[in-house]
Amino acid sequence: MCVAFTVFRCVMVLSSLYMIVFLLVLMVGSVVLARYAQERQEGNVIRLYRLAALDRRRNETRAVIRGLQEVDDNAETLRILNQALKADLVRIQKLDPGRADLEQEIRQASAAPAAGAGDAKGEKPANEARATKAEKRTSLSSDRDVQRVRNHISDAMVIIRRLYQSNQVRAEQLESTARHLGTLTVVVAVNSSIHMAELALNAAQYGNVPGLLRMAEGYLASGPLQGREKSEKLDQVKKLRESLAAARNGGMQFATE
Repeated sequence: MCVAFTVFRCVMVLSSLYMIVFLLVLMVGSVVLARYAQERQEGNVIRLYRLAALDRRRNETRAVIRGLQEVDDNAETLRILNQALKADLVRIQKLDPGRADLEQEIRQASAAPAAGAGDAKGEKPANEARATKAEKRTSLSSDRDVQRVRNHISDAMVIIRRLYQSNQVRAEQLESTARHLGTLTVVVAVNSSIHMAELALNAAQYGNVPGLLRMAEGYLASGPLQGREKSEKLDQVKKLRESLAAARNGGMQFATE
């Protein structure tokens, strides 16, 4: 009887130990699973955050490229910006492989013009036609449009500096694109001021013309434009000022009569 009772007690103790061990294993497993689920959830949150940030930056870069293409066709600048766009698209695709819609965008960014493609020297008539087209593209009709282009140029420089800091753009590329974009800013300001002065003169809004002409002269005096291009712009300003004086005198004579 005592032996049976002792055996029973041993079995109960062992059962209790097994139960305790089982519960401990269950608790540890639950903790491990909970930790794994938490880490996976945190990883998904971080992944979604990175995707959102990359998508936002992709849209901003595309807007900059489109905005610059409206006023400029410098191949080196566009190639570098498309390089940044492609890098972000590839990162998005790695984080979200199901985004099949990115393939076409990656191909388009990869097909950006080679450096120098937009700057090739050709025959004189072709160069003159290109210059005329460039002048029209950079002759904007409102201060709002000018400010929009300035913002695109500023954003482009931010993108290019970021690529330089990550060793994706060489120092000479950074310098040449910065010089080009700085010149483009002045060209847009000068051509737009002259164009808006012409519009104001044609609309008999004579009070707006002097300020616009002074603005153009200010950019020409301190900006990077030199030589023939600067002289031609100063001649345009001079002729517009003479036309303004003639228009005012004509109006005064008409009023006197």
